[in-house]
Amino acid sequence: MKLYIVRHAEAIERGGKTPDAWRYLTPQGRSLFRKTAKRLRKMGVCPEYIITSPLLRAVQTADILAEALTFEGPLVVAEELAAGFDRGKMPTLLAAFPQARGVVLVGHEPDLSALVHSLLGLPHAFKFRKGGVVALKYDPAAPDRPAVFKWMADGSKDILLTVEELLDKYSV
Repeated sequence: MKLYIVRHAEAIERGGKTPDAWRYLTPQGRSLFRKTAKRLRKMGVCPEYIITSPLLRAVQTADILAEALTFEGPLVVAEELAAGFDRGKMPTLLAAFPQARGVVLVGHEPDLSALVHSLLGLPHAFKFRKGGVVALKYDPAAPDRPAVFKWMADGSKDILLTVEELLDKYSV
């Protein structure tokens, strides 16, 4: 399975009168992620499912991605992807889509970098930028490391091709 892990795009800051669940994307966040999503389309990203956290900023990010990819399926909202995602629940979450060849997960930090760290068995954590995308080849039957790193789009023009580049540029 091709697994694309997406951190929501830039949203309004925490605090103020807006509850966390209703924080929405900034105009800049929308604009930058539209560019990233269009690059993904040009790269041939074509998921069968887009699964998103129920928090507004993640749903908006998933909507932008779906539009850019001309995705025709429904967006699947999964409570499991809300802030505080337990990466141990991922096999159960993806088991609902056993025949899928491509799945997008849209969620939050620090959960997503911890998930990628765990799936790849990385030596240390990395920083997952807002609007960033990590592409993995995922095999839940693999005993030690169920994923292989393919590439990362970080919201800039860079596509990082190796795990070493990822750790070199984004180590915490």
